[in-house]
Amino acid sequence: LCFSDYAAIFGTLLHIEEVQMEVDIRRYDMRGVVMRRENRLMSLEYEMILNFVPCLPVLSQVPGLAENRPSVLKGDHLFAQVRFGDRPGDVRYKGYVHHVEMLDVKLGFGQKLLDNFIKGMTFDVQFTFNRLPLRLQHRALQLVRSRPSLGGVLFPDEAHLQPPGTSSNQDMTLRFYNRKLEDNVEQSRAVKCIVGGSSRPAPYLVFGPPGTGKTVTLVEAIKQVCGQTWADQTVILACAPSNSAADLLAQRLVTTTQLKPHLFRMNAASRLWRDVPEDLKDSKCCNYDPSTGQMYYPSLEELVQKYRVIVTTLVTAGRLASANFPPGHFTHIFIDESGHAVEPEAVIPVSGLLSPELGGQLVLAGDPKQLGPVLRSPVAIEHGLAMSLLERLMTQCPLYQRGEDGRYDSRVLTKLVRNYRSHPAILEKPNNMFYDGELEVHADQLVREAFCQWEELPKKNFPVIFHGVEGVDEREGSSPSFFNVQEVAAVADYVEKLLQKRGGIKVKEEHIGIISPYRRQVQKIRQALKLRRRGEIKVGSVEEFQGQERLVIIVSTVRSTRQEYLKMDKDYNLGFLNNPKRFNVAITRAKALLIVVGNPYTLTRDGNWRR
Repeated sequence: LCFSDYAAIFGTLLHIEEVQMEVDIRRYDMRGVVMRRENRLMSLEYEMILNFVPCLPVLSQVPGLAENRPSVLKGDHLFAQVRFGDRPGDVRYKGYVHHVEMLDVKLGFGQKLLDNFIKGMTFDVQFTFNRLPLRLQHRALQLVRSRPSLGGVLFPDEAHLQPPGTSSNQDMTLRFYNRKLEDNVEQSRAVKCIVGGSSRPAPYLVFGPPGTGKTVTLVEAIKQVCGQTWADQTVILACAPSNSAADLLAQRLVTTTQLKPHLFRMNAASRLWRDVPEDLKDSKCCNYDPSTGQMYYPSLEELVQKYRVIVTTLVTAGRLASANFPPGHFTHIFIDESGHAVEPEAVIPVSGLLSPELGGQLVLAGDPKQLGPVLRSPVAIEHGLAMSLLERLMTQCPLYQRGEDGRYDSRVLTKLVRNYRSHPAILEKPNNMFYDGELEVHADQLVREAFCQWEELPKKNFPVIFHGVEGVDEREGSSPSFFNVQEVAAVADYVEKLLQKRGGIKVKEEHIGIISPYRRQVQKIRQALKLRRRGEIKVGSVEEFQGQERLVIIVSTVRSTRQEYLKMDKDYNLGFLNNPKRFNVAITRAKALLIVVGNPYTLTRDGNWRR
């Protein structure tokens, strides 16, 4: 990969991914489903979509679909045909997803379908997916092709940098907004280097292993960049791949009184107001119009004159890239959780809004050792689309690799090493396996030692339990997702023991997180907990827990001994086996207690679990 073929290679990989997305969603075409009419909308039960057994029997040969099922999102289009007996009608009605509720999906159709609707009528339904993110990524690649100055950002080298020792960033005196950073050498160094622009035009990387305060560091850097230059025209775009990560940035920034009037959290028009966190609603920093009940996009004039910090997702930043801002308007672009985004997605704001020739600075924060972007095409994954910009720079660009002295060049990268989350017994394995043994334990002692004397521990002062279960991994009907009843029972029993624990910290449901890599196992555990009236405990996939933490984490690995299923997991990138990034995320969420429930004979076949 080089600058001259950058757009062509990534453009081809995006087309390959899109073809796979189309193939996958076609497998979920639904036949003979009943819809209800509710005023001017049609309603389709969401559970019917989640549990629908696809029409094509080939699904059982493509197990990845069950775990990475395409989401149904507001604004997605769909087609419906009335079914007459064993055949669909000739008329195809186009509709759209009006909104998604807990139990059903509200669909909008034209008047023609509403006029012809009869209660009990059955339909064939065909969903599509939103192609806007792909189109924005293709446009970003074309912009890169026309802007040679981005070569120093996407393919930086030593020649662009200031020589070592010429920068006085390390000696810079800052008054930190978050005083805790003063005592953290790595966090304060990263902030000073970002404020001083030591890496320009190359991106500055904040390598943040689990629990090391990566987002805290980024937020402090944003505040400092603004605080240094209130009189100047510093304007910051802060992005993240997901709404939840972008919300977190905005929530941390809005608490600064000086910054609050200049902060704007720009949501996509398709986002529901009820999904916005309450503190952001109260701060009135969002693009919500109460008179219409909808998100709106401000004028370019308002964006230019009123706001110093704009927070968006990477895809919504494409709306800003279309707005024709003056060159150099955004002096800094920060991307948090940048390891979660495919490179063309990260390039959406960079290609359209960053001007390195005018001193523009890109800052990336993330951890390439944790889960990367979610993709569907094995071909696109094999040829590099699954590697984020952060990971590519850290693994393929000499500038971001350790020097002969074993250290990273602090002008371009800081690795955070103080872990504020986990007990040393929980941190030990991932620290040695993924982080060169450099992580230091700085978690609150009372919290991290909360279970050190728990009667269920095989070894006191070592709050890690491996509970061996020789269960059976099963599938129901034609569903390709797996579950393990014996593990469900073991997990539910541990939940009861934890909630009945006496002495020390009183464990509440929200303190516990349960992780399993299979959708069906997640459903089975939720059902078991619901029967015991324990519905407040979060149960989800590794992907759903990335970036989160809990006092207690219980991991259900599901897999038992059938060899063909283990091969299936490897081929389709499922489960924990042969997936070091998924393994790493799963075992680094816990603060004080980690419980792994699984089959020891199966797990020892994998190098990560064997260690």
